[in-house]
Formats: sequence, C-alpha cells, structure tokens
Amino acid sequence: MTQLRNNPIAGLRHAAGALLVLAIIILGAPWTTSPVALAQDQVLFVSVTDGAGEPVTDLEPDDIGVQWDGAESEIRELEPIDWPVRLTVFVDNGEAGRNSIPLVRDGLRAFLQEIPDDVEVAFLTLARQPRWITRHTADREELTKAIDLIVPDAGASARYLDALIEEAGRIDDDDEREYFPVIVMIATDGAEGSTGQQRAFQQMGDRLVQNSATVHTRLLRTSSGTGAGGRATQVGTTIGEGTRGSFETLGAGSAWVTLLPQLGADIARKHKLVSNQYRVTYRPPDGASQQPSISVGTTRSGLQVFPTTDGNVP
Repeated sequence: MTQLRNNPIAGLRHAAGALLVLAIIILGAPWTTSPVALAQDQVLFVSVTDGAGEPVTDLEPDDIGVQWDGAESEIRELEPIDWPVRLTVFVDNGEAGRNSIPLVRDGLRAFLQEIPDDVEVAFLTLARQPRWITRHTADREELTKAIDLIVPDAGASARYLDALIEEAGRIDDDDEREYFPVIVMIATDGAEGSTGQQRAFQQMGDRLVQNSATVHTRLLRTSSGTGAGGRATQVGTTIGEGTRGSFETLGAGSAWVTLLPQLGADIARKHKLVSNQYRVTYRPPDGASQQPSISVGTTRSGLQVFPTTDGNVP
C-alpha cells in the first residue's frame, strides 16, 4: 500500500492487485475541500495495464472502485482519454559541450528510434538564445534531418532557464491543448546566460505543473564547466521533482549514446499509458472527512492501476 502526504504535484502512485489496493493521503490542494464541495462530483484519471504491461481498453464503470475513508464512492462516468505525449527537446550547443555534439547527435538518433511514430517532436538549441531547428512534427525524415543541423556555437553560453520559461509560456498559451507536454533538456554545466528573473522562474514552474508538463534534464559535467552546482543543475533538479520528471548527470560525452535512448524508452512507456486511460467521475460517500484517505483500484484480477489527479502518469 502506497501513501503520499501533502504532495499534489506528485499525484497518485501505482499499485497492483484484484482489490482496491492503492491508498493515498492528500493534505493539500486539490483534495482538501469544504463540506459542500465534498458532496459534489470529483474527477481522477486511471491508466490500467495487464500482466504484459499492455493498456486495458475495455474497462466498464463496475471495474473501477474509489473509496474515501474506506467507504465506496459512486462511479458516475468512465470516459476514455487518448491524449498523447508531445515532446520538445532542447540541446545545449554552447561552448562547454561543443566537443560532445557529435555524440549528442548519435544519442538523439537512437532516442528518436524509441519514440512512437505518432508522437510529435520538436528540436531547439540553447546557445545564445533558444532557437528552433524544427517545430513539432511526427515526420521522422524531417526530425532526422533536424538532428544533423545541431552544430556547436563556439564561445556562446546556453540559455537553459530562458528556454524553460519560453516553453512554459507556449504551453500555457495553448488553449486547445489535448496532449501531455514532455520537455527534454540536454544540458551541460557550462556558463548559463539566461536573463529570466526569479518571478519568471516561479511563474514557469506554476505553468508547467498546471499544464501537466514533465521535464527531464540530462546534464554533462565538463572540464570547462562550473560543476554539478551550476544554475542548470539547481533548476533542473527542482523542476524535475516538481513535474514528476528526472535529473541526471553524465560524466562523459559518450554516455549520451546510451542514456538518451533509455530516456526515449521511458517516454514511450509514458505515451502508451497516457494515451490509453480513463477519466473517472465519481461522487464521494456521505460523511467523508476533510482530509480523506482515498483508495483507487480495480476489481478485475491481474491488472495494474496507475491513478493520477490530472492524467499525467509519471
């Protein structure tokens, strides 16, 4: 049984079994509500897989159960949701990592092979300012050509923070968004030239969380860089934790060739889950506490359940 405390960003974790096996405790928003709100319909999302890890797409309302404080909720609607992942990749092509750019390109080619063909991908570089190489497309030929266009910009510093601020703004401005944004930052510990202020950083984090975005950073330590304590490390660690993403450092450029396809496989798994899930609308039981223990699961045996508050499965 898995429990979470006061962490709405982290969402709900997965568990397996034939009964209602996942317990969560949320002490903060969005679950702490007034007595009036507790009587209203609530919403959560579930992805369900079989023993082979394949999505289960034939669930019925009776197959899902939600308990508040051990009491059954009324399942009012089970709606299929097929929002895909949309992927944005930023590459630090500045001075610190210029010698490893050929290895980054090799890693990105292998990364792209792991990404399902229907996922839209965009590539941008970070030196001097974030610059588009290609905008979001599922055209693999165009994306492969874009990788070949990633070249070093000698003497330039990267704009890691500025890139995240800009991308968070673009996502937030997309009023018709029906996808889960995933951002990959291919970074180095070189000089960080961003101009974004603390207020913009805070707004960026809020926007990424509110729009169910996930940020993964892979950062190369270099002999010319500032080391693991650099600004990109600090921001990448915080944003990775806050968006259910990840942050890892590399000790050598050769690691791009192995770590990037591994990340691609993780993103492909996420895409499979988020594009095959259900929005569950339910009515909590009468008399639930202000800070309820909420359990989510399935009555069908041999299945694994991935519930979240917003559909953004880690």
